[in-house]
Amino acid sequence: MPSTTRRTFLGTLAASAGASVAGCSSSCPDDDDPTPSAVFGPDDAGDGFDTVPGGSWPAPQFDAGNTGYAPSRRLPESPTAHWETTVSTPETDVNAVSSPTVANGTVYLATGDQVVALALRDGSVRWRSDSIGPVATGTATEDEDDIVPPVVAGGRVHLATENGLVALDADDGQTAWRYGPSTTAGVPTALDDGVVVPADDRVVRLSADGTEEWTAEVSAAAPAVADGTVVAVGDEETVALDAATGDRRWSASRTGETYPVATDGTVYLGSYGGLTALSLDGGEELWQVDRGGGRNFSAPVVTDDTIYVVERPGEAADATFAFDRSTDPPEPRWCSRTTEGAVAAAAGEHVFTLQPNDEGVGRAVELLTFTARFGEVTWGFSTGDRVLSPAVLNGGGVLATHRGTVVGFGGA
Repeated sequence: MPSTTRRTFLGTLAASAGASVAGCSSSCPDDDDPTPSAVFGPDDAGDGFDTVPGGSWPAPQFDAGNTGYAPSRRLPESPTAHWETTVSTPETDVNAVSSPTVANGTVYLATGDQVVALALRDGSVRWRSDSIGPVATGTATEDEDDIVPPVVAGGRVHLATENGLVALDADDGQTAWRYGPSTTAGVPTALDDGVVVPADDRVVRLSADGTEEWTAEVSAAAPAVADGTVVAVGDEETVALDAATGDRRWSASRTGETYPVATDGTVYLGSYGGLTALSLDGGEELWQVDRGGGRNFSAPVVTDDTIYVVERPGEAADATFAFDRSTDPPEPRWCSRTTEGAVAAAAGEHVFTLQPNDEGVGRAVELLTFTARFGEVTWGFSTGDRVLSPAVLNGGGVLATHRGTVVGFGGA
């Protein structure tokens, strides 16, 4: 993990627009692979939780703004697997299930053509939907083969399929309504009174019963919604729409590699060349972190005081950075060496990253946790399969792998 000397050095690195580090070497001075003090896996699983973790994780990036951050949650210092189950799927390749979402004591995952609901207490199957696929892929994460996760809101489980958006009853999996048959191009964003859906080359707002309320000709993968504004990132521009009417408020030439993050009056974009902040009100560029050398930045995870992002130099090791939001432009607080990884989520005082595990097989990846303030590695989850972004709850959470292993974890 980064030493104190390295963290002190990070506080002096320039992060203003135009500041850069020449060449393609990583600008993170940490050369050591992060090593957690404790690691657990699915093989040690018990029969279930005595006390079920609280809270919910209803969408892939947690909320409508795509922040990936759940505040006020306490995580165990040394977690264990409380249950483990395998979700059978019609697929035989490594991309068998989606990352999990959680609401009202139930875990929801998508397979190639179904939604599976598991009891959070012990992982037992509550219901399986009838075939509704093929499910959309490639827009919830930076892997084009990933299956899009379900989004839960208002007693409905919303899932993007290649035949439109499907809304299932969260209690029994029965189809409540379907919007289509046009292809759903990305992850829906659930609101209090409806859902915003990226479909083909347009964004559509639907009411809670699936009635179309407006359509805007904007391409997007996973729109962010904050302060009455829908932010959509296309190939050539970032567009802001009025969430009530769909009218275009502004557009900006800056774009992101995946999806935008919107919170506290700011839109954050991770892209090839830099990490950019735009004004949510007017689209003006507020700042850009540019480290030069053709670096690619992942979609960020944004908390109350920190922006977490992975920098990918291309010819050097990736690095996870924690940027301090209290400075303008933000300055890096700490970094950690990362190998082809991603920032997955943040909760309470911890941030979660995914990165390969050389001891595994195939595309094996482990999940690591870092402390938010100093970037100290605390614990990790390791298995022989690629681990997906977690659903983080109060006192534990749920993990899944691409081949269908699902694990509920918490304190001892």
